[in-house]
Amino acid sequence: MGLIIPSAATYYSVEITTMATQFTWFTGAVFVGYLLSFVVFDRFTIKSVLIVAYGSCISAALLIHFIKSYTLLALWLVIFGLGISIASCGSSTLITQLWQDKARQTILVSQDAFFNGGGVIFSLIASWFIANSFQFSSTYLLVGFITLLVLGLLLVANFDQRSPETIPMETSPGALTTQWNTEIILVGFSLLLFMLAKISVFVWAPQFIGEHFSVDGSEPGTFMSNIFSAALVGSLIGTWLASRVKVKYLLYSFVTISTTSIWLLLSSRDIATVLMLAFMYGISISATFNAYMAYALTLVKTPTHRNIAYMLVMSALGGALAPYCSSKVVEMRDATDDALLFSFAVLIVVMVTLILSELLSRSNPNSTRT
Repeated sequence: MGLIIPSAATYYSVEITTMATQFTWFTGAVFVGYLLSFVVFDRFTIKSVLIVAYGSCISAALLIHFIKSYTLLALWLVIFGLGISIASCGSSTLITQLWQDKARQTILVSQDAFFNGGGVIFSLIASWFIANSFQFSSTYLLVGFITLLVLGLLLVANFDQRSPETIPMETSPGALTTQWNTEIILVGFSLLLFMLAKISVFVWAPQFIGEHFSVDGSEPGTFMSNIFSAALVGSLIGTWLASRVKVKYLLYSFVTISTTSIWLLLSSRDIATVLMLAFMYGISISATFNAYMAYALTLVKTPTHRNIAYMLVMSALGGALAPYCSSKVVEMRDATDDALLFSFAVLIVVMVTLILSELLSRSNPNSTRT
């Protein structure tokens, strides 16, 4: 979004801030889609939902490119956001039904590696399109083409996996009873707080660096670039580790590194050190979301789409609250370092919630943890 917004603003002859606001329709639809996931999979099979969801994404991508209406763009972005978020929940539900234990946690964590790798590739593609004066929506045509390939695979895939270890794919997961306990609810709240701290850092760290070290935009840009480069490497390492150790240890490590890196960032007096700390922070957020997801799913005997949707909703809510909450903190004292202090304090609470979840699980004789 950040790369194509200036080009899109020129295309529609609107201000950049106005164009950026238009993408709220997409992010809002993603959040709503996660909420709808609680009920959609009660009534329809995973395969049918995925077919409709991916078909909607393809249609939205084509409409974004060919219909030159700024007003209707909001509708196309809503369709795309709803489709992709519901598909995400369905795909994760499918993973939980096909794989168990370490295989499941490895595949869930590997999604972060694909996400970060896709981010790097599509950033390069979008930059190339823009540099060569292509219409901003050309990137959506590429997304639509890739989604079409996925839809083709989906149509020929066999979802009828009738083995003792798995649940028939053609059976609606709504037929299952969703299990809840204090531990998984607490872990979901912990994820909300982690995302609140993470996005707050994304919003305010560049401005903090610019103000405290009196540097221009290149150093803050380098800081963010270092974060995402490290996140890609970290997600690959995290995938390898997830196949060998319990995912809870991986999650604890990520949260501890994240908390430590923010503290060191606030204490640093040298810009070179700060840029190096970006790599440390990038590692800490590389595969954390799906580590949270994999960990939460070990807390119930048979995970369903509702457990997954709950984690997705908590993640989206934390990200949505971050700009507002961190901005209010900065307004109180008019200092950007307060936003990072806020993130540090939130991460301390995150660590406390994970410790409480661990203690509750150990004290529960019916715990399903592996």
